Amino acid sequence: MADSSINSFMSAFDGGSRPNLYSVTMTCPFGPLPQLQFLCKAATLPSSILGEVTVPYLGRVAKYPGDRQFEDWTIDILNDQGMSMRSVMETWNEMFNSYAGNTTPYANPRSIYGAATVAQLSRDYQVVKWYQFFDLWPDNIAPVQLGFDQNDQVSDFQCTFKYSYFVTSSSPFQVNGAAGVGGIAPMGIGAGSGAGSFGGFGGGGVGMGGMGSGVGIGIGGAGANGSNGGTSVGFGINTSKGNSLGFGIKT
Repeated sequence: MADSSINSFMSAFDGGSRPNLYSVTMTCPFGPLPQLQFLCKAATLPSSILGEVTVPYLGRVAKYPGDRQFEDWTIDILNDQGMSMRSVMETWNEMFNSYAGNTTPYANPRSIYGAATVAQLSRDYQVVKWYQFFDLWPDNIAPVQLGFDQNDQVSDFQCTFKYSYFVTSSSPFQVNGAAGVGGIAPMGIGAGSGAGSFGGFGGGGVGMGGMGSGVGIGIGGAGANGSNGGTSVGFGINTSKGNSLGFGIKT
């Protein structure tokens, strides 16, 4: 018989995950977008679907998992007075195919892809779950609704992204610089712990060195340490557990 006591429920339930505690970080061909941490009004933890392979046998159908499909990812962005984030998204989108000329100077579009991370936070602002997207690009920049009757409001718009795949903090197969569960250090600048273009999310200070004599800097965390004298820029999140996750741009 189910335990119907409210006291038993309150003892077993920790208060739950809060949908308004999240963090979104992104980097694009122009560099990191630190303001997105504040202007991202809404986001989603992404979904993926495993296809199905059916094999008939003697009047029955055996079902096997097939290929994975990744659903589009959409975020809702607040407009500042200069509409800077919308301008970034429109310019990034136009790099793949210009509005008037119907052309692009990039023979391989992957050279202008970006990356992003969406993280679920606990009530003490620690990351409890994250998803990192790879080969990200803006597909659909939704319109902004204007109107004389829209008083006491801030305009916003949705941006839908395509990407090749994501990895998550619970995945046993971490690739391309994705690391363990990170934490958050709001507005911190920290030392990166990674090498090359993918760095860690850390806390406190500006990262120096690593492999070679590179410099790593970050917003809301740390950038990657430079490799072989290079410089990389990143941003991210860290926890007291010392684990980290991050990405950056190496120059």
